[in-house]
Amino acid sequence: MRIGLLFIAAFWFLPVSSQTLQIMGSDEGFLPFYYGNNLNKGILVEVINEFTLKTGIAADFRPMPRKRQAWALEEGQANAVFANPLWMPLPDRMHAVGPVLTWRDRVFAQPGRQPDSIDDLQGSICLRKWFVYSDRLEHRIGTDLVRHDAYNAQQMLGMFLQKRCDYTVMNEMEFRFLALLVEVDPDRYSTELIVAEWPVYLGILKTEAALIEAAEAFFATHTVDVEAMLPNLPPPDQNVSIQPDK
Repeated sequence: MRIGLLFIAAFWFLPVSSQTLQIMGSDEGFLPFYYGNNLNKGILVEVINEFTLKTGIAADFRPMPRKRQAWALEEGQANAVFANPLWMPLPDRMHAVGPVLTWRDRVFAQPGRQPDSIDDLQGSICLRKWFVYSDRLEHRIGTDLVRHDAYNAQQMLGMFLQKRCDYTVMNEMEFRFLALLVEVDPDRYSTELIVAEWPVYLGILKTEAALIEAAEAFFATHTVDVEAMLPNLPPPDQNVSIQPDK
């Protein structure tokens, strides 16, 4: 009888353990949430590694150009993605688990400047080229703010730390991570002004019922302490070349 029960239990768990959570990530990475040549480092990578340990479900991140993410889901190249539900590929066919954490775009300012609102920003601001910011911020550019464009986060932070602009807007954890890598105190530049804030969910194809059930159970009790994880993250595969102003 006991052997029969063990056989039934093994059969019951087989559909979950035989599947893999295949999570798409931008092929450019997103510091410090997932990065590395194979997207094998970062906060979300460590969270998913913990998910694997707790559930026995294999999982991996798959670098994927954003324009091909819907195709990857349809072709079975992936079955999950971290995103806000409004921006998920194939949103009608995905189940959102979470929120897992919150991403915030915060204003960072040169020491001595502490803006209370977007309307207080005057001078110059470093922003990422082609990135879409809030309508309120965009409205002030060209009248109250001189915009300096950067092609990536490292270049933008470098320009800001070299005092080529009075302000910059970055994902708060990306700023803190890069600042720590170049041994700069991020709190020196932080302000209370948040330009955008959105919850991040783990989107899983609705056809993956067993994976959804396992993820719901895991994230119901698992808290992602981003602040505590940040100082212990490994450096990127490529050196961060930022020269702060001395």
